Amino acid sequence: MSEGRATGPTGALNDIADCYIRSNTFQIFMNNLPDITDSKDAGYAEETGMGRSTPFKTFNSGGSRKIGWKCHFISYDQNSINQNILNLRNLESCVYPRADPNNIIPYIPPKILSIKCGSLIADTEVTVVLLSYSVSFPSDQVWNVNSANGKYLPYKLDVDLNFEIVYDSRYLPGADRIIQLGAWYGVSNISFRNSKSF
Repeated sequence: MSEGRATGPTGALNDIADCYIRSNTFQIFMNNLPDITDSKDAGYAEETGMGRSTPFKTFNSGGSRKIGWKCHFISYDQNSINQNILNLRNLESCVYPRADPNNIIPYIPPKILSIKCGSLIADTEVTVVLLSYSVSFPSDQVWNVNSANGKYLPYKLDVDLNFEIVYDSRYLPGADRIIQLGAWYGVSNISFRNSKSF
């Protein structure tokens, strides 16, 4: 990647090195900035008291931290069309159960993913499950219809992804860790830190 340049000498988009989605079998680098939202809620129980004008608030538990991530896949040649279709299929597969490679149980859960985009969500990558995806193929944009093997795509395709961050129960985050490191390392550094198969 050329530092500070969006495209290379041929006009192809450069990958952003620290903005990606990965599993233990694939890694998707963003070549343009995704639209990211980050939300979480805290649950409080209410208790009333005689003569009080407002109820007591007692902290109950925290809700899941939700990450919205909109990918923008741009197709400008045959290689980018093939890569974008592969990226789309890989993401779609992450909401489906997988076959047990040992044929012991009927299925195993969908893939757990790691995501990172600079320090927007956390200083390190965080571990997430994909709750849903949404993709539409707009008819009001230019399509590449000269692709081999009938792989047609609009030149720009948006994919909305909804993640929830998950943690190893031994490393649940508290306020101090969030302030210092964002989401801290949770499951990702435990499950994937020794993985080299992308």
